[in-house]
Amino acid sequence: MYAIKRELKLNNKETSLMRGQAGFRRWVYNFGLEMVIASWGFEGINLSDAKRIDTIKQVFTQAVMKQPEYAWNEKVSIHSLIESD
Repeated sequence: MYAIKRELKLNNKETSLMRGQAGFRRWVYNFGLEMVIASWGFEGINLSDAKRIDTIKQVFTQAVMKQPEYAWNEKVSIHSLIESD
């Protein structure tokens, strides 16, 4: 078995978009991880981690992204990049 290496030749705009996406994904991962860890401390809630993550996804998309301090999420989310093409 062998591997084929490819290198992307990105211009400045594409490079900044890729960096923005990487930063956004890292931020979302850390936010979700913080929420999961915090939810472990809630008493009286017996949910699996999968159900907790589904609930956190709903909270993130329906509540957090609508807050003014997180308005920048709309600019770098993958859906906004797809629609701009």
